[in-house]
Amino acid sequence: MPSRFFEDFTVGEEWSFPPWVLDEASVTGFAKQYDAQPMHTDPVAAAEGPYGVVIASGWQTALNCVAPFLEAVMKDTAGLASPGFDVFRWSKPVRAGDPIMPQAKVLEKRVSKSKPDRGLVRLRMWGVDSDGDTVWEVEGPFFILLRPVG
Repeated sequence: MPSRFFEDFTVGEEWSFPPWVLDEASVTGFAKQYDAQPMHTDPVAAAEGPYGVVIASGWQTALNCVAPFLEAVMKDTAGLASPGFDVFRWSKPVRAGDPIMPQAKVLEKRVSKSKPDRGLVRLRMWGVDSDGDTVWEVEGPFFILLRPVG
């Protein structure tokens, strides 16, 4: 049974997770399988591009930013689904060796009017590089069950 319910989320609650770092082999390996663009897979082609080196696929960045929150918080939460995201943005490329710190915050919450056994918790998740710049972010609501009565 889940240990965390809608009532356990507090507006303004924040989480920061240890930084993750990708090496070039991880960047190119992920991209070859999921996002095979030369800027992610080919150091020679990437050297001639706007970033000068291979950069991580945005999808790899997103996965690495979301995974710590899912493991630490949502794994034991009575979550149902998300109806979608209102913000999904890549702001800055991630290069091999860049430490990225995942973060998350509860922006707002409300009980559902049509389904009173659940609420909507609006979250923001993002990753910050060593310069303090946001490299990726997502915002959106998640349906989470209220604690059962009785």
